[in-house]
Amino acid sequence: MLSTATATDGSSKLRDLYNQAALRFAAIDSYVARLRRREQVKGRDQPEELILFKFRKQPWSVYFKWLGPEGQGREVVYVKGQHGGMIHSLLAAGDMPLAPAGKRMALAPDNIFVRSASRHAITEAGIGVMIEKFGQALESQERGENKRGLLTYLGPTKRPDYETPLEAVEHRLPPGLEPLLPRGGRRWAFFDPASHLPVLLITQDDRGHEVEYYCYDRLQYPVRLDDLDFDPDRLWPAKKQ
Repeated sequence: MLSTATATDGSSKLRDLYNQAALRFAAIDSYVARLRRREQVKGRDQPEELILFKFRKQPWSVYFKWLGPEGQGREVVYVKGQHGGMIHSLLAAGDMPLAPAGKRMALAPDNIFVRSASRHAITEAGIGVMIEKFGQALESQERGENKRGLLTYLGPTKRPDYETPLEAVEHRLPPGLEPLLPRGGRRWAFFDPASHLPVLLITQDDRGHEVEYYCYDRLQYPVRLDDLDFDPDRLWPAKKQ
């Protein structure tokens, strides 16, 4: 059992991690990163993807470009409230029956093809959502509630994903908290001590099987991203259908 002093110190560390991450992210309008992603979708483990990721806060905008062999040639852009409210994509080979690679498509965020391609909605992409969910769980824990699970500060942790140690937090997820984890599970968030941002997130189900892996590296900020970076007609002018 943890001593009172140890538990108090851990709680302080959790609050410090959140405050530093939220403060840093509040000062970032846009960023670019490389994302390595593995997901379990509808009970099936998907291959690891290597993606160029661009993010802008206002208007909320995301752009993905698949860099590795998995999904090669695919690009996706979405801007809240613009471009018809649709997710605009260049398809990779095999993305959709009878549709060739390089075909441009526009689909609603709740379209079945969109939702079946990833574990989460496109509006949940990026580092900001990771910080927000961590803060919600922390506030619940500080109020003495357990409905959002238990956070534990693990301290500096060396992982093969990063050259330098990252500050690790374990989140025990209770059954029913998340629809995709009906029996609960465990999640680890890893914070970069240099940027104070969460750069790695790993989730396991109740059996200890990995269902989510998101690793952001080569993070660049501040960067200047404007409308042209998220305009499908400018990104793919020759491919407009």
